Amino acid sequence: MRETTAEDVLGRFCTSVGTRKRFEDWKADPRRAEVAPLVLAHRTRVLYHLAEEDVEGVCRDTEHALGTVKRADGESVREIVDWHPNFAFTHTFHICVERIGAVPTYQQFREFALHDADGQRMLGHPSKETIRRLVDAGCPQWHAQAAMRWRIGNAYYGFLREVYTLVQLRLRGIDLSVHPLADALFRVDAWIGCRALSLRVGNRKFREGANAGRKSRPEQLLADLEPPLQFDTIELEAATTFGQVHVPTAVHLDQAAARLSGT
Repeated sequence: MRETTAEDVLGRFCTSVGTRKRFEDWKADPRRAEVAPLVLAHRTRVLYHLAEEDVEGVCRDTEHALGTVKRADGESVREIVDWHPNFAFTHTFHICVERIGAVPTYQQFREFALHDADGQRMLGHPSKETIRRLVDAGCPQWHAQAAMRWRIGNAYYGFLREVYTLVQLRLRGIDLSVHPLADALFRVDAWIGCRALSLRVGNRKFREGANAGRKSRPEQLLADLEPPLQFDTIELEAATTFGQVHVPTAVHLDQAAARLSGT
């Protein structure tokens, strides 16, 4: 069975002074005391065996991940706009996939976060605690809940976009590897050989264009690897349709497949 482990990630990306230090600092961070063992033990398997109809079915059937939240409300609670629990969202999504053996609809993911023991400690309990703290500080409860729904719902749509891209590129002959350690620690959404792929959506506020960004890019984090990596990006325009999974077009995917295959 095809699988990717944390050892595979470290063997590919943790081979320079800078990347080894980044990994050791992450592992030693007290906030990662629960995170590191779970992520280092994770094995990506399910995502490699998805059919096109599996992902399209989830995109079609999932509950609206943003609910009825308006953008103005979702992005107006400063403490939640960039909120991250100790477990990165990608950790929770990947572990949920392996736990249920499929890509979850939003309602399945919510069930995992609220009722599975790992889901609770990764996302369910931290999100509830953040809402409680904000309400105690004077934020209306509906407002804090709306902002959290917006934050988590958009992260969920982002994960679906990555899975859709993985499956579509595999159909085009590009057998990409993925793992939450590579994503969260080195900002690599997927890779094949010495080529690292990033999937980005233009955003006026955050990381549109080559020189902007609230997060370090893999080109920066992995610049000192030898032999050097080649970096590729699929960059989409900002979504224009509310509540739908914003995925690359066939043209985006065909062009990316050609670049990643070296043709």
